[in-house]
Amino acid sequence: MVHSPEVKPQVVGDVTIRHILCAVDLSGPAAKALSYAAALRSALGAELSVLFVDPDTTERPQDVASRGLTAFIAATLGPAPDVRPIQRQGEPIDEILRTSATLACDLVVMGTHGHTGVQRLLLGSVAESVLRRSLAPVLVVPHAMAKREDPARLDSVICAVDFAANAQRVVEYAVSVATTTGARLVVAHVLEWSEEADSLPSPDTSGFPTSEDDAVARLNTLLTSEQRARFSPELAVGYGSPGDELLRLAKERGADLMVLGVRRRNALDLVLFGSTVRRVLRDAPCPVLTVSTSG
Repeated sequence: MVHSPEVKPQVVGDVTIRHILCAVDLSGPAAKALSYAAALRSALGAELSVLFVDPDTTERPQDVASRGLTAFIAATLGPAPDVRPIQRQGEPIDEILRTSATLACDLVVMGTHGHTGVQRLLLGSVAESVLRRSLAPVLVVPHAMAKREDPARLDSVICAVDFAANAQRVVEYAVSVATTTGARLVVAHVLEWSEEADSLPSPDTSGFPTSEDDAVARLNTLLTSEQRARFSPELAVGYGSPGDELLRLAKERGADLMVLGVRRRNALDLVLFGSTVRRVLRDAPCPVLTVSTSG
């Protein structure tokens, strides 16, 4: 059973999370996603709405579908009178985005299904499409976590930074969670080369750190002196494939949440270290919070 404490929404810098929307399809992965949404709601003192979109647009009693959603919420969270169930019919992607915008939600939470082959994300491409188009940050709970019976935890947070524009915004979301939960905070960057390589990136052309010391110094600038004093955050630098390194770090540190910055080149393209977002979302051992650094 998850209870919501009587606390005000957490505000860190420009980050305020007042309302969380969890989109569910009444499956096991969706139940795990709802558990994490409820844990965040409790930690942040936010409202929680749970949305089920029925793609079948044929006429059916609305109250029957609503009872199914209410039963799903109760089975997952126990009695939760302060959780708002929302039933819609139509195309899931459009309805999720429309509901998030209408309610002015600050965070969207979704689970993923373990498809084989091309490793598509949730419900075909629903989670991926929502992630691409959502104006609000999206928390994705990987399919592999659906089989775990341990309760949702928020004791360790890893914040992955690529030093794109607005990287500070990514750090603020990680700090917001760490502030309210008392989680350990790791701020990490991955250098896509080895220090033993013959040729290193040119500081005049790459704009990215050219050594571990340089990366650590830049990570330090993303944290205020108060944040460094409060968390004593670990500043971690890896080498090689960003996706592989971030997954390794998450497993080594027992991460309960990973926060990633996402850049949009255009409406159909998301970029974080190339294909890192999809790699991490597919194989992460913990939920992944994606925060847009565009605009």
